Parts: sequence; structure tokens; C-alpha cells
Amino acid sequence: AMFYRRSAINDFSCATCHGDDGRRIRLQSLPDLSKPGDTAREVIGTWPAYRVSQSQTRTMQHRLWDCFRQMRMPAPDYASEGLTALTMYLAKLGDGATMNVPSIKR
Repeated sequence: AMFYRRSAINDFSCATCHGDDGRRIRLQSLPDLSKPGDTAREVIGTWPAYRVSQSQTRTMQHRLWDCFRQMRMPAPDYASEGLTALTMYLAKLGDGATMNVPSIKR
């Protein structure tokens, strides 16, 4: 339910950006994470990742926190029930993923 919950100043949800194929922000393609399949497996299998823009290795939970920040939503606490549930939802969508970690992300 958290994936589809709209809130904050922009009235966004995760599905606003990640609910359909072919979405982009500037030049960056956004994965469709609304259904199980190859896309979800590719995403979940590449975290934790080294973020070149931050010169650090980051977890999926940090990436989700960063999405909340970019949507101007209140920052969720690390390991909170909501963030853990969202992480597990994405992990379930990516069930069967081949882990390729740490990967490199921009």
C-alpha cells in the first residue's frame, strides 16, 4: 500500500515515477516497479551499490530514503516499519534475482 500512497507537497507516490514502463526524469530511465518480473529483479539484484555521485556504497534502504527526499516527503527513519515493508515489497517483486553487488550507480 505504501508504494501507491500519495502524499507530500507534490502528491507523489512511488508509483508516480515507477508505476509504468518508459518513464524518465531528465535523461534517466525509471524502472517500472509496479509488477513482478525482470525489471524488479534487475533493480533489487543491484543493491547495495557504489554511488559515484556520492562516492559511497549505499543500501536499497538509503536509496528509498533518497526518493522520499526527492519527492519532498518527510524522511522515513531507517529500519522503520514502513521503509522495511517497502523494501520487502520490492524484494518480493524481484524474487529470483541474481545478486550482482556491489554494483555501480551514477
